[in-house]
Amino acid sequence: MEKLDVKLEKEKNDYFRKWIIEEWKHHNTVDSIYQLRIIKPEELTFEKNEEYYKIICNNEMVGFIGIKDYEKEIYLYRFFIDEKYRGKGIGTIALNHIINMAKDQNKDMSLEVMGENIARNLYERLGFKTHYRKMVLKINDNIYEN
Repeated sequence: MEKLDVKLEKEKNDYFRKWIIEEWKHHNTVDSIYQLRIIKPEELTFEKNEEYYKIICNNEMVGFIGIKDYEKEIYLYRFFIDEKYRGKGIGTIALNHIINMAKDQNKDMSLEVMGENIARNLYERLGFKTHYRKMVLKINDNIYEN
């Protein structure tokens, strides 16, 4: 098994505009009842507490993690591993870096996961527990479209 050298490298939020849009378009875990309105990269806005990190594995960028850093909590906001690098343990190592950041700051961590997102197994394996469940009654299929 190949040794993985996984590290996070903080980058300015603007760097991730196109990555985020591509994740929205191609990510296979978007729940069919929650249809995202895909916007242009230049329309994407960031909040002051958002931070983004490149996920670097063996000197190659393979994904990214976005967090929202609050006073008592780190919220895992966006997490993406390129499909060809999934299932190798990279996501586990990268997420553990963020968990250790939260521990060092004595903060809780939270995230939201939609439907049967394949990352749910990873989150549960690392100790995340379901705290609440959001339910939706879909009335208007066009509500999130342009």
